[in-house]
Amino acid sequence: MEAYGSREVSFKFRGREYGFTLSHGLFSSADIDRGSRLLLKVLSRLWDEDIREGRPLPSAVLDAGSGVGVLGICAAGALQELAVRDLRLRAQDRDELARRFTGENARKNQIPPSVLEPRTEPLLAGPPQARWDLILSNIPAKAGLPVLRDFVGRGASLLTRGGRVLLVAVKPLAERLRSWIAEACCPLLLEEETAGHSVLAYGAPAEAPPPSAAGPIAAEADLLAEYPAYVRGRGDYTLEGLSYSLDAVQGAADFDHPSIAVMTAAALASRLRLRDRILSLEGRPPLLVHEPDQGHFPVWLAQHARLAQHARLAAQARPLLEEDRPWVFSGRNILALGASRHNFLGNGGKEPRIVPATDLALEEALLAAAGGGPFGLIAAFPEIVPGAWRAAASWAAVRRLLIAGGILLVSLPALQAADFDRVKPPGFTRLGDLKRRGYRALAYALPALG
Repeated sequence: MEAYGSREVSFKFRGREYGFTLSHGLFSSADIDRGSRLLLKVLSRLWDEDIREGRPLPSAVLDAGSGVGVLGICAAGALQELAVRDLRLRAQDRDELARRFTGENARKNQIPPSVLEPRTEPLLAGPPQARWDLILSNIPAKAGLPVLRDFVGRGASLLTRGGRVLLVAVKPLAERLRSWIAEACCPLLLEEETAGHSVLAYGAPAEAPPPSAAGPIAAEADLLAEYPAYVRGRGDYTLEGLSYSLDAVQGAADFDHPSIAVMTAAALASRLRLRDRILSLEGRPPLLVHEPDQGHFPVWLAQHARLAQHARLAAQARPLLEEDRPWVFSGRNILALGASRHNFLGNGGKEPRIVPATDLALEEALLAAAGGGPFGLIAAFPEIVPGAWRAAASWAAVRRLLIAGGILLVSLPALQAADFDRVKPPGFTRLGDLKRRGYRALAYALPALG
């Protein structure tokens, strides 16, 4: 995790000093942001009032959109020192990197896993019957207005009697949040503003709506069915002459069109007839796509290979007997993984395995175990985090994750691609190289044994 860390900071909350490692790859990598500081200041004052009035302090707390865990860890530490019994806190974020940093920061501050559970999941996901005394959120403006509106109503439905949602947002969002709180018939309990941020606290409506919690994205769950607020819309696309349709989601890249990285990789895959190489792999090894975003590349490649297989068998006057090979999707963003699964199934693919993974090197063991590796193909579209790109470590992981005779296809910004190619270890053969609009796709083979 050191490669993803940006700096160490300390923060005092209710008299206790906390230490946090921030991350280059997550929100507010230079310091704890002003919104979180303001929310914690308001929270401390609310708890002082609760103690004076004899109201119970929360024992079930949800930190929605946890980042590196500042809100949840400070809340957990303070409630422990206030001797709250049966304390449980769930810290959730769509990003696997955030889950890992939250877990590391919790350990650093002596918050045990029995108290704080970090999770990779959409906002307000959780066990279907879970109810919260307090929901905290430095609500991400970039989540999109439909998602934020859904958060207000869904959050109210997940509160216990007397529970509160306490959120902070950039000031331009405050008026919309107030209107959504009123629309949901929730009492606005508090509002505090600074020059740049607004903190709002609200409770459940007098007549609580039916609970609307959706569970974590499991293998059999459909992201778009359980979280309709994330849906941007359906689109028709063409990649390397092959047409398909996708349902795009908010919070994942490539929602308007395939990225340059994907288009470059698909062009190189077509040039190399990668589909034929995949079909010739013996033993049906699984195929891994790392960081698939909305699913453009796996949807395209699966259809491309399927058409080739049909043509080959038709020419031989044989029926289609082979099943599709197992697919694995890995990456940081659980929304992207859920969207890719949905779109892959919607285009005739078979159930893929989903593996939240920060990068190939960091999650090598997890990918090998949960993904069923080693793999016949690794198609990787790494998200480059400043200071965290480790070309040599990625190569070492790929060597262990590929079968003999397997293929690596990687598409990167040109600078990182050059670095990656430069440190290619012995034993790999470069099959092809294609540059397009600042990106570079590279394909390599690990020779078969014997």
